[in-house]
Amino acid sequence: MDDYDVIIVGASIAGCTAATAYGRAGLRVALVERHRSPQAHKTLCGHFVLGGTHGVLQRLDFWQPMVTHGAAVTSGLGVWTEHGWIVPRPDSAIPPAISLRRGKLDPLLREIAAATPGVDLMLGHRVVDLLQDHAGGVRGVVTANGQAERTELRARLVVGADGHHSTVARLAEVPEDQAPNERFLFWTYYEGATMNGPGDGQVWPVGRDVAVCIRVDDGLTQVGVFPAKDRLPEFTAERQSAFDRFVGRLPDGPSLVGARRVSNLIGTTDYPCIRRDPTPRPGLVLIGDAATASDPVPAVGCGWAFRSAAWLADATAEALAQGRDLHRALRGYRRAHRFIDAYDALGRREALAGPPSPLQRAVRAAAVSDPYVSRRLALFAMRAAPPSVLLNPTVMIRAAVASRAPKPRGMRTRPADQDRVPSRGRGRRRTE
Repeated sequence: MDDYDVIIVGASIAGCTAATAYGRAGLRVALVERHRSPQAHKTLCGHFVLGGTHGVLQRLDFWQPMVTHGAAVTSGLGVWTEHGWIVPRPDSAIPPAISLRRGKLDPLLREIAAATPGVDLMLGHRVVDLLQDHAGGVRGVVTANGQAERTELRARLVVGADGHHSTVARLAEVPEDQAPNERFLFWTYYEGATMNGPGDGQVWPVGRDVAVCIRVDDGLTQVGVFPAKDRLPEFTAERQSAFDRFVGRLPDGPSLVGARRVSNLIGTTDYPCIRRDPTPRPGLVLIGDAATASDPVPAVGCGWAFRSAAWLADATAEALAQGRDLHRALRGYRRAHRFIDAYDALGRREALAGPPSPLQRAVRAAAVSDPYVSRRLALFAMRAAPPSVLLNPTVMIRAAVASRAPKPRGMRTRPADQDRVPSRGRGRRRTE
């Protein structure tokens, strides 16, 4: 008899979500985490969970505990364009997003998982090898707790939930598809910042650069910048000054005068896109960043972690409980994961940081005044529907027609790469 039904490596978002779901299905779960402290958490993460994940968080009873721990709920984001702000109407039925910093989120999810009957949280256990059968299938893991002690754990299914540098994937020799990201990223948190744009938060796609401003827990405001890499020398020379200049030139950007910065700049100068087969070998699956580490600009990482873990448990829990063959069940998980694959393919193109295409400019321009297009753009941005919700002939035709309509008097169009971070006065806010 196996020690467990499922072994999950990594006790962060994806791992804790899967462990909780499996435990509630009556399965025996080993949740293996290399850190010894239950308060350990990921630092390089924007922690904004898009609205497309709202249903999963509600179903797993994670949403309310996150709110209780101070998470900020975002019901509508404003998107700046040179034609004005895009703000979906209140009756657009866009699911809300949520943001809770990882210093609170990771321990909360770990606590929920550990309290779930059937789940053994094994802190301080580092996976050093995989147990394999004669056919190359994965049957378990070998962990190290300290320098000498080794423990063998066996299960019908091993789940790699250990991030984009996945040890499980490396030990299993899973091929890695890596694509470049031509932007870098930095963000920080402010106390007392004032938002000037519409909505609960704002996004600025300005030429090849992007900036964001959102509410987070403890009443703080997160301000982040994603410049194209040709601006890296500017940030290397004077990182904080370059950050402040960038934010200060955003149209209708946040007011930071009198605000107190409560963290150092957090970020990295290189974050490539990484993709692996989520079902690479018999007895082994990958979820979260271990399967797909996408471009961080659209803030998909946390949502993909929650959702891929839930999809995996939905597809396999019954087969595991009944002792059935897992091959067919894992095909179900693979099919569900295609939702992520489709968006990741688009994200990889966006990560090249090219100027907006004529189609993108047309869609954004139309979304300023057309509620139909703005709603579909919001559903797309929140990953609340497949890409076809926006990338379809009807939206394209409406955008093309809108792009040919006469511009209001006084409005001019400038090339997307001109004044990549325009002066504050160039933003035009919607008034309807």
